[in-house]
Amino acid sequence: MERIAVIDIGSNSFHMVICEVSEKYFNPIKIVNDNDYKAYVRLGANLQKGDYIKAEKIQEMMTVLTRFQHVAIHNKVDKVFCVATEALRRAANGQEIIQRVKEQIGIEVELISGQQEAYLGYYSLVNGFALDNYLMVDIGGSSTELVYVSNRKMKQSISLPVGSLNICDRFQSTNMIDNQLLVKMTQSFTTLLDSVEWLKDLEIDAVIGVGGTMRTIGKYDRARKRYPLSIQHNYSLTFERVQAIFGELRTLTEQERLDVEGLPKKRAAIFPSALLFVITIMNYVQNKQLILSKHGLREGVVWDYLLKGAICENILERDIEQLLNEHALSEHYQQRLTEVFTACQSILTTEEVVDVMKLATLFNLKKQYSDGRQTKKFLKYLFSRGIFGVTHQQMMMALLIAEYNVDDKYKRILTDSDHAFVLHMKSLNLFRE
Repeated sequence: MERIAVIDIGSNSFHMVICEVSEKYFNPIKIVNDNDYKAYVRLGANLQKGDYIKAEKIQEMMTVLTRFQHVAIHNKVDKVFCVATEALRRAANGQEIIQRVKEQIGIEVELISGQQEAYLGYYSLVNGFALDNYLMVDIGGSSTELVYVSNRKMKQSISLPVGSLNICDRFQSTNMIDNQLLVKMTQSFTTLLDSVEWLKDLEIDAVIGVGGTMRTIGKYDRARKRYPLSIQHNYSLTFERVQAIFGELRTLTEQERLDVEGLPKKRAAIFPSALLFVITIMNYVQNKQLILSKHGLREGVVWDYLLKGAICENILERDIEQLLNEHALSEHYQQRLTEVFTACQSILTTEEVVDVMKLATLFNLKKQYSDGRQTKKFLKYLFSRGIFGVTHQQMMMALLIAEYNVDDKYKRILTDSDHAFVLHMKSLNLFRE
């Protein structure tokens, strides 16, 4: 196994992820202290094209990157990749800062273009989602990347010089957003989107949100709903719910938002304005579903290192294969899968049903080879990680079909029809000895 670190020098925040990688898999290494892999530097705050990043910001940046470097060394990282985005693209002294980082810290910084940033975001999604047609929206501190994906191929992309920081700088919208300001901002966003010709008449199944603004939407909504799973990836919201969240926050002062559950204090000032941009985009492309991605630019760098431009054909199969390799169950799994599919062949009418039954078979086999303590540990792992290639609901149905003892609070994410399907599948006694 090889360990790599990816550092993302963003306009609002700096992040680092450390992964163990082997061929086509990677597992993030858990870092306990948030400060060791994340920092809000706001490098792009009040930064116009051609401006110089000030000495105090550069020093703050150097301090954070030095800390990241120490964490990488402590975790025995073999390679460090570091990418910088819009703030350093925009700054007159961007190249000078990059050279200073290399000389003083020893980190090679790659200043990527807006198109590269859009591609790496797309590459993380196409290797992390089973969807075929969608619009990727990645709202950063100083730029927003839009990517149109059709049949899992990147068809169009653009990097817009608009992000959560410079929206607030321009409209002075860190406090309450009244109706007059709301109209002004929406009109400005719409005019910007009008300039992107290919955005009109898209045929997509969802908008997929990438980046800190989007993750904050999910974090806030899960907290408000008391959602039982802590899984960020593949969490979905309706357009109406996104609008409702904006309605809940726009009338609050910046100070009042600091006490709102689920809203990170570091984003209290800038979040509602960025959220309004999300709403404007969703309304513009007439799409009613927002799906959130845990992965983005950093994971795109990891996949690019591992797959070198290739695309995973089946996300769920890859994740199942990874779990099988971890638990050495491959031979038993294939035998059991054949038995289960033979028994319920007549009802395997859709790909979604097939996916649920594949997972149920894996989960049942894992349960057979685990004691009670191991089973609880496995459930805790799933409820924080999820399974790539399926929804939260499909994962939960598979667990119930496989006869896992799941607390009622988790079952409530399922609909009545989901529960009916689970009962029907359990009645077939597919996993009887």
